[in-house]
Formats: sequence, C-alpha cells, structure tokens
Amino acid sequence: MTRLQGKVAVVTGAARGLGAAIATRLCEEGAAVMLTDILDGEETSQRLRDAGHQAAFTVMDVAKRDAWKPVLSDTASRFGGIDILVNNAGVYRPATIETIDLDDLIDVYGINLFGPMLGMQAVIPYMRERGGGSIINIASNATDFIFPETISYGSSKAALANMTKAVAVHCGRQGYRIRANSIHPGPHATAMMGTDSPLVQRIPLGRMGTPEELAATVVYLASDDAAFVTATELFVDGGLIAA
Repeated sequence: MTRLQGKVAVVTGAARGLGAAIATRLCEEGAAVMLTDILDGEETSQRLRDAGHQAAFTVMDVAKRDAWKPVLSDTASRFGGIDILVNNAGVYRPATIETIDLDDLIDVYGINLFGPMLGMQAVIPYMRERGGGSIINIASNATDFIFPETISYGSSKAALANMTKAVAVHCGRQGYRIRANSIHPGPHATAMMGTDSPLVQRIPLGRMGTPEELAATVVYLASDDAAFVTATELFVDGGLIAA
C-alpha cells in the first residue's frame, strides 16, 4: 500500500521499539522518513534504505530548543518538505507524590511535553508551505488508566493530549489544513516493555499490542483516510481503559 506516496515524515524516538516500527510502516506506505533519537538509529535507517525506502537518521534531543530547527531544515532540504510529524520520543520514570523529585519531573516533562511542543511549533511553517499536514503525538493510556507511580509520566501525557487539541483547533481555525491528534497506547511488546506484563490479564483482548499495530494507527492518522479527524484521542490498548 502507498497511502503516503510523496509525503515526508519526521519520527522522534525512532531508533528502536515503537518508533522504529512507525518509521518502517511510514516508509512502506511510500513516505520518506527522517528518523531521530538520542540513541543511535543509523542501523534502523540503513535497514530501511536497503529495503529500497527513502530514510535518513540524525541524533536529536527533542527537549533542546535549538535542536529542532536544523533537523527540520535538513529534512525539508533532503526530501522536499515536511508533511507528517510523529512525536514518539518519551521517557517513563516511576515515582509517587512522596518519592518524586522536582528535577526528575522537569526532565520527564522536557521530553514528553516540551519536546513535542517545540516540534509542533517548529514544523507548522513547513506544513503550511505544503498546504497542510498531520501531527501525531504518542501519548499514553496512562492519561486515563491511573497508577500512583505514573505521577510524572501520566500527567505529562495528559498535558500532551490537551495541548494536541489546542494545536488542532488553532490550526483548523487558521485554515492551515494541519490536523493534530494523539494516540494513547497501552502495553505493547517492545524491548522496553518486554513481551509480557501483569496487565495482560486485565486487557479485554487478552494480549499485549504489537508495535506494528500501533504503527498502522499512525499511518491511518497520517493519511487522507483521516482527512476529517483532528483534535482526537485514539486509544490503542485492547480495551484496557474500559475494563
């Protein structure tokens, strides 16, 4: 399938796990993809190029204000523009209200919330030049499925979901034809999460999700199939928040 033929995407946190699966599926659907991460993602990028796709990798810390401009400029120069931004980079540090450290909270917010904010702010001019675009922020079902230990992670993702809606409404009312949506994954089988979890028995579908299933959801929101979908929270958790 080539629903994204001629489109250009930037995916953060793309060296491994969900981000690598997202970048792979975007390429398979015809998009040129710039992978970014603080980890080395050149192997993932090379694998995509060996498969005949347009892909490149650059190191980027999403929380650094000055990091976004050169990455987006390089992406647009290399591939001709930017149509899709997937803010996937994130960090989870378990803590409760009694154990959390303010510096850790600020660091989590820097990656999970301020990074996507900087990315959205920086990418809008590029999308406007292309006549529209799709911003997809990877939040979490922790926005609604609450554990005491997710005080920093869950609250950062809840703020990201709210910010996504604000961006969507702003862009819509400005006539930019830029859509913004958040995806809220539950447990997925990745190297970070593992292939099993105590939560599995609580998931109505009886299993963890796969990175490929999440990537398919990203492609839907990135494509014209979702042309009338914006300011939406899409939960991909096997029904966990409803259980």
